[in-house]
Amino acid sequence: MAAFLFRGVRAFYQTWGHGQPIILLHSGGSSSAQWTKVAEQLSANHKMIAPDFLGFGATEAWPELGALTHDLQADLVAEVMRSEDIAVIDIVGHSYGGATAIRLLVGRPELARSLILIEPIVSWLLRDANDPLYEESVGVARAFIASVDAGRFEQGWEAFLDSRNGVGTWARMSDKAKAGFLAQSRQTKEGFISNLNNHTTLAECRGITVPTTVVCGANTTAPDRRTTELLRDAIPHCHYELIHGAAHMSPFTHPEQVARVVHEHTKRVERLRRS
Repeated sequence: MAAFLFRGVRAFYQTWGHGQPIILLHSGGSSSAQWTKVAEQLSANHKMIAPDFLGFGATEAWPELGALTHDLQADLVAEVMRSEDIAVIDIVGHSYGGATAIRLLVGRPELARSLILIEPIVSWLLRDANDPLYEESVGVARAFIASVDAGRFEQGWEAFLDSRNGVGTWARMSDKAKAGFLAQSRQTKEGFISNLNNHTTLAECRGITVPTTVVCGANTTAPDRRTTELLRDAIPHCHYELIHGAAHMSPFTHPEQVARVVHEHTKRVERLRRS
């Protein structure tokens, strides 16, 4: 992994392959490692770059509690690009990483050649649209935060992961996998706080002008699916993909299909550039 300093915090990212660069932004409670299988399938023609966000994977936590934001994570992504001497890039963001990708596009659109959003967690869009699913969407975050504050880490992870991947997900995990999640409980709480404080609006999404693909698992939760539909309808000329059989965690469960979506997206972008 490559290391660099981001505002005094030691941060890391990893790379695969060579060619047209793509940056991969991971989900909350995860790390750059989530992209390994996707990246391996695309690395023959692309340089795949995946950072560990602040507080996740090998990257140190942001020192000020309650101050972690998606805009801060977006600045980290921009610094990774600077470290790799990349001026413009295709961006793939999943869940938490999708919310960060949107903030990067809103704040620094010149850095993006195109965008793929895989069920980004941008609950404020539901509130912006007066959708009753908003309360269900933020309820998961609030419950996790309350569990961690009460010292009930395992209860928090079980409720969160089962809500995203189906009842019994936590119970079926190995002790080693559970320990990995439990070790990240406080950092993940900070991530949930940043989700709740992320007030990305539909108007901001309408201002995204790069070629965009929004991806949804056909078996995902109602709030996550509705969020992708709002993005599909807000972002100009957006392409929409359903991954059949997948829920929220498609980069883990369906890496071949996700890699196909990324490959086809980059081909569409090339055709648009030539036209």
